[in-house]
Amino acid sequence: MSLHVVAIYHNTESRFFEYEDGHQLRQVISHWRQWPTGIDPLQIADWAWRVFNVDLDVLEAHRGTPEGEADFLIGSAYRLMRRRSLSTGDVVSITTEGIVTWLACEFIGWREITAPANLIGLPLSAEAVYRHARGGDDDQ
Repeated sequence: MSLHVVAIYHNTESRFFEYEDGHQLRQVISHWRQWPTGIDPLQIADWAWRVFNVDLDVLEAHRGTPEGEADFLIGSAYRLMRRRSLSTGDVVSITTEGIVTWLACEFIGWREITAPANLIGLPLSAEAVYRHARGGDDDQ
């Protein structure tokens, strides 16, 4: 098993259209998780798309399965922070053992991209959650 950090970036310039170099991306959540060493980053991106798009009822129904509770909790945090669905044009980064893979969500599947230059936002933090809970600006 290896620790992977998954970060979700919403495309602030183009929603439902493919990511293009130079688009501004805002990091909206991050998640640390153990996955098998050598897992294909595309599998992790597919996991992210599922967890950040399916109804919480679906995630809740699988809480008793391996990793089901973690899926339900990160999906719940995402929705409680009022994040929109993960869509075409958004980007996922997957970091493990110092290697970062960047994947852009396409109409069907994922496309590997080079590291984007126009990034804003920060990983999920306690301060962002507190700010959101107080009704403040939760954009990081």
